Amino acid sequence: MTWGSDQRKHERRLYRTTARILFSATQVVEVRTTDVSMGGMGIVASANPKNGTTFNIHVLLPVKPEGVLPLEARVEVVHSVLASDEGGFKIGLEFKQLSAAAETALKRFFE
Repeated sequence: MTWGSDQRKHERRLYRTTARILFSATQVVEVRTTDVSMGGMGIVASANPKNGTTFNIHVLLPVKPEGVLPLEARVEVVHSVLASDEGGFKIGLEFKQLSAAAETALKRFFE
């Protein structure tokens, strides 16, 4: 399956930072982000979750004038591929549940 830009519904912006995946209150995994859109985000992780896996993700988005706003959202894995040049699996995530605060943070990130 091809995941070219022609299939994307939202503008993506490169954004490389660390994020936390929260599988449960006690199981937290640190990952790296690659890009963000209003519909989802790309990450790089050492594990390869199955398509359809859902979890919460937490990341800080840079916005002006505040500096950063937290984004916490429920996401679903829509694709994953081994990317040895990235040192892990490149994983595409789709936002499933966005709170008003999360949606505001995303909109401010794209201003």
